[in-house]
Amino acid sequence: MDRTAALQEEDEGTLPVARAHTSYVRSSFQARQITRKFLATLSPPPSPESVETVLLVVSELVTNALRYGNGVTDFDLSAGHSTVTVEVGDSSSALPRERTPQSFEEGEAGGFGWPIIRHLAHDLTIRLRRNNGKIIHAGIPL
Repeated sequence: MDRTAALQEEDEGTLPVARAHTSYVRSSFQARQITRKFLATLSPPPSPESVETVLLVVSELVTNALRYGNGVTDFDLSAGHSTVTVEVGDSSSALPRERTPQSFEEGEAGGFGWPIIRHLAHDLTIRLRRNNGKIIHAGIPL
């Protein structure tokens, strides 16, 4: 069952914060749908350019978790005054690594996602979990 929830709360009584959480993400498409709905709840709404940036980061993080991390174990979104934070967890403790991007003609395509995430996220951290796995935290300015 999808337990996605968007809540409006007060952060220390001053800044509105929106949050969404689910552990049921099976595709980048689904993660983008959840994110698009989440961003539509924000007031003021983010610019179209900011929406596209957040969607791109979400898509790349989820794709990497599905491709290299044995699936998504956690998917969290939160928003403050000028930032959207995306957290994607997976069950692999292997850290993301830079690799030379390859085109589809050269065999297995890839190598583009992590540099894109690093370029677009202003606050990027990786927390290793005790029992295996990691959570990648990306803050994206609005």
